Amino acid sequence: MQLEYGRQIGIDEVSEKKIHLFLFACNHEKRILCAHNRVSEVNTILNTLALCYKPKTRKKQNNINYVYIKSHVEIYEILDVEFAKYPNEEINIVVDYSCMTKAWYYSIILYLNKRNLAIQNISAYFIYTPSKYSAPQKPKHNTEIAPLPGKYVVPTNKPKALIVCLGYEQNKAEGIIDHLDPKICYVFYTQPALDPKFVDTVKASNKNILDHYSNIITYPFDDLLYLERQLTSLYYLLREDYSIIIAPLGPKPFTFISMLLSVKFLEIDIWRVGSGSDINEYKREPIDDKTFVVNEVVFKGSGARYLVTADV
Repeated sequence: MQLEYGRQIGIDEVSEKKIHLFLFACNHEKRILCAHNRVSEVNTILNTLALCYKPKTRKKQNNINYVYIKSHVEIYEILDVEFAKYPNEEINIVVDYSCMTKAWYYSIILYLNKRNLAIQNISAYFIYTPSKYSAPQKPKHNTEIAPLPGKYVVPTNKPKALIVCLGYEQNKAEGIIDHLDPKICYVFYTQPALDPKFVDTVKASNKNILDHYSNIITYPFDDLLYLERQLTSLYYLLREDYSIIIAPLGPKPFTFISMLLSVKFLEIDIWRVGSGSDINEYKREPIDDKTFVVNEVVFKGSGARYLVTADV
């Protein structure tokens, strides 16, 4: 398959489509079923898989199949089985990445773009459910600073250019900047956000970085076309002289757009900063049951023209 185009849409544009597969992550958060409940009200869903971080006693409940995922590689195997059901068809899938670890939804994107499938067309609807504000917990020690698995960028002798999106936990951005020691650094953060408390906390938690660097870019939380254009402009500015690394530490829609660009522009590398299994757990409630950030991304079968429009 090959990525043909993407665009941001409203949740209503998904309505009344037959959904062949709905994927979401099952964890401790209170928003895990919000998008599924909304889509299932107005759509026929043939199969729903909840990808779980921990084993569940029940394998199926309320027409949802629960699958324990020990490694992102298992997601490839699951998708192989699901897509084998629809040879030579055009299918629709929904990926609710609201509660997914980065490695999981990056694996799904890479799979859809790289796998040789006997399917004519896949329309993938990537949905994010914004959460209510919750105060950040005490930061954990950074134990893992590394590229996301699934794509390997051959190292070059060019100096590094780091594009980092700030989150609201302390020490994450400083950790990767110190680790990579980039020649140049561009700093993104969300402003405005759906709740201004997010912006206030990001600024407070990253005051040292914001005071130190001058290449600071803000973007509206739910305007992903604007964000994509900013990142694309930076790519063309930096690609000749630098090895480009994006570290998406902030909101997941930024991470999602970064991942799509790393598929479009193969030189871009995506890195993560993590604390291993010792993570802070947030209950994160949905901001409401009507607000979603939705992107339609279309993948074509072999022989399709490779085209990515600006409005990913």
